[in-house]
Amino acid sequence: MEIRSLEDLRAADSLSLAFNPYGLGSRMAPEDAVEFQQRQILDCDLAEGVAAGTRDSFERLRTVFAYGVLCYDVYTLVGDQALLIYEQALRDRFMEWCAGTITFRIPQTPDASFSVASYEDVKKHAEKMARRRAKLVAAANVVEFNGMLHGLRQWARAVGLLCGRRSRMVEDALAKLRNHVAHPSGHHVDTPVGAARTVRDLAEVINQLWGQATAGGRLYPAPLHREIAVLSWNGTGRARMEPAGALALPAPTKEQEGDSYQHVVVRAIPFVPDSRWNDDHWAEFDTRYETTRFPTDYLWGPGTREEARAWLEREQPEGDSVDFIDRVFLIQDRGRLLPPIRPAVAAGLPDDERVGVWHAVRADFPDDAFVHVKGSTDRSAGHVRRPGDCPVCSAEVLSSGSYDEALRATAAVLGPIQAVQLPSVRLPSSIFWPDRP
Repeated sequence: MEIRSLEDLRAADSLSLAFNPYGLGSRMAPEDAVEFQQRQILDCDLAEGVAAGTRDSFERLRTVFAYGVLCYDVYTLVGDQALLIYEQALRDRFMEWCAGTITFRIPQTPDASFSVASYEDVKKHAEKMARRRAKLVAAANVVEFNGMLHGLRQWARAVGLLCGRRSRMVEDALAKLRNHVAHPSGHHVDTPVGAARTVRDLAEVINQLWGQATAGGRLYPAPLHREIAVLSWNGTGRARMEPAGALALPAPTKEQEGDSYQHVVVRAIPFVPDSRWNDDHWAEFDTRYETTRFPTDYLWGPGTREEARAWLEREQPEGDSVDFIDRVFLIQDRGRLLPPIRPAVAAGLPDDERVGVWHAVRADFPDDAFVHVKGSTDRSAGHVRRPGDCPVCSAEVLSSGSYDEALRATAAVLGPIQAVQLPSVRLPSSIFWPDRP
């Protein structure tokens, strides 16, 4: 080991300086690099109730991250330590949840409860119960639990602390990376970008465990704001989306407008430039099928611009917030797969449209559900066909069978389903969902 002077230790690492707001390129000044790197995790604040141990570990991580400008290897240390704090957060949250008592369900034996004062007590009893094939009682569920990371993840999902289908896949990846760090078998080097993302992901996991979703988050996003919007299209296939307030402006002339447009009023996610949550599928809107990426509710139409404006002035509809993760979609196979349908719309179908095989699938996006069902027809692809999480995609199978079986499985998850019958309205041009009956 080479002894370095204090002056050398204070000097910026040239590798760290190569990372700038535009990616890799010209090196930044050390003063600018220090500020830039700290801003990458500046807004990763934890929720109020997070356990002190987890909070202290996380804040220590954020403090050390800034020193990566002086030593590039710090980013690897930060990324690795963040993965270890992932398990610490689950342990701390488990201890709060159990409130000093854990209960196991043993086959053909009364439930066994144990008092626990520390997580070491939890592990001791969990390992003993695992040998007896006992399962942890977690709210209304029972899960396999031996006190290790996998069991903690199973528990957090079972009690509803962690949610989302796509985030489940990220949790799997984080667990594998954590195991690699805890039991290394080779050498790896992290980058400032990778370390910052791991820290941000860790903050989202911690906050979600303590009941706070992340506004604009990647893993556990908070509900999105929806506004009242007007979708319009004409006979040539041109379509547009505009805020409801735009209808108060003077109507375009026939020369400006071209072919006459039809208008539908909806409640939808607004388009925000550079937002991760823009709905690229808004022009696929269909009252029958879930063909937009985010939930889009039909309110009125179709009709002329003047009729739409009159309805808006009379009814004064307002925006709302909508949670789009862990939705349930029904997919009908009538010899060919049809696009996903909302349970409420499916419940309102006439008897002659309830034929075929129905799949009830929980997913964050309709195309995730559709891709799973389509992929499950190929047994070599690895998609599950029975109820449960799919190991190769972001979907959970609830049921596959008749129409009635699919609705019963859906109601078991969502509660009673109120049937709706909407007028058949769709924008005519479709890129993502062209095969609609």
